[in-house]
Amino acid sequence: MTTTQLHLYRRLLREINRQFAPASKAKVWSAQLREQWLEASRNPEPNANNLMPAQNVLTFMSNNRQYKELLAEFNPKMSEGDRIEKTARRVGLEAPQSYDANT
Repeated sequence: MTTTQLHLYRRLLREINRQFAPASKAKVWSAQLREQWLEASRNPEPNANNLMPAQNVLTFMSNNRQYKELLAEFNPKMSEGDRIEKTARRVGLEAPQSYDANT
């Protein structure tokens, strides 16, 4: 295994552990990655084209994780009424007051 392949393999394992650590699925994914990686490393002609799918998976996983982090940071969970109010304000409107049967 060349240093480029080893570096990519380690980065994939790190990303898997970051995304699946709390769900304990990291072991399953790591084992699957290890199997496929060993199978691919038996190929007598390692070249850059063989590493492209792994690089694409790594890019997708890291971007997906960053997207989830940003979504959680900038779109906090809020009630339906608050969400409607903030959406109305965003476009320059005011949400009407909701009807209260007790008053």
